[in-house]
Amino acid sequence: MTVREALRGMDEGSYFKAFYFLYFAAWSGFVVFRNAYFEDLGMTGAEMGTIGFLLRTAGILALPAWGLLGDRYGAQKTILLASVVASGALGAIYPRAASVFPLLALVSVAFAAFRAPVKPVANAMVLSTGVPYGTVRAYGSIAFGVAALGLGLASSRVGTVVVFYGFGVGMAVLAAILLRIPVENRPPTESVGLRAVSLVRNRNFAALVVAAFLMGAMFPAGSAYLSVLVRSLGGTDAVTGLSVAAKTAGEAVVFLYAARFATTYRRLLVVGAGCHVLTFAFYATAPPPAFVVGAQLFLGVGYAAFMLAAVNLAAELAPVSLGSTAQTFLTGFGFAAGAALGELASGRLLDLVGVQSMYQYVAAVGLVVVAVTGLVDGSLGTGPLLPADD
Repeated sequence: MTVREALRGMDEGSYFKAFYFLYFAAWSGFVVFRNAYFEDLGMTGAEMGTIGFLLRTAGILALPAWGLLGDRYGAQKTILLASVVASGALGAIYPRAASVFPLLALVSVAFAAFRAPVKPVANAMVLSTGVPYGTVRAYGSIAFGVAALGLGLASSRVGTVVVFYGFGVGMAVLAAILLRIPVENRPPTESVGLRAVSLVRNRNFAALVVAAFLMGAMFPAGSAYLSVLVRSLGGTDAVTGLSVAAKTAGEAVVFLYAARFATTYRRLLVVGAGCHVLTFAFYATAPPPAFVVGAQLFLGVGYAAFMLAAVNLAAELAPVSLGSTAQTFLTGFGFAAGAALGELASGRLLDLVGVQSMYQYVAAVGLVVVAVTGLVDGSLGTGPLLPADD
């Protein structure tokens, strides 16, 4: 069966599930094994951190423009298509640039700038259609874990370079899916800039972005540096893949079933941050590699809880006409900006104190996140978080 034949007869929700599944499957190898590939090339922790910092920073700088353009001209689908095609091509040529550090840095900046809007703009599109976000996002988590496990086994056999080519192929198929998603561009919106300023001034939205920034600073320790941790404990890349699969299994359960429980966004944010604190404090004790797999399952629960609350809260606080802007601001100024700092700081700490001690500092950041989430209105999100998808 061809890709075109497989796409026929799918409804709107199925297209979005396929979109998230394929995107996260293609992206997983780049996230999990990028630094393992760089380590094989002989890069230092500082160099890995610099590339990670550039990837995050370029995305931060590009995201606000993508969001404002998407809302100003109602061009969410067009922006997604341009992003998928350009980032796929750049991802496929990544290995050819890796041997020359300045060229690698340049390609990383371009790659990050074009890839940046995929997830936040897709989130905004899903939320605008009424399709339950958690149900759709669960497919991304499942795909991320399954693909990471498969790529971990593949990289052990043929080398970690396979993850970059896999990303390029995945984006090519994703473009075909995107063209068939039955969502049209929305009418243009006037005065987007002024509306965005009022959104940023909202106390709850500002607190959410700060919490997302600090949370983002912890993310590299649980993703980009996970393979380094596992190797330091005597584990293999296959163990890293299994650990990522466990994390995404925890994510998928929360994304699928959180809708059935009455709670508030603030409680979910606290739970998410708390799970990260406990997991990273545990990693600082240098546990056996097998224990990392179980800890990642717990970390996945925390990640999904935080992301569900953050994405839905941003959508609730923003008018429909600013859907893309709210999601790109949350991702760019929040998660991505924090992750850029986290990439750089984690790389430096890796060189200075070693990977286990690095996790002590990361766990401390999580305690600050818990404190910041207390500034979010505790009544927001009361009742079922999302419509149950029975």
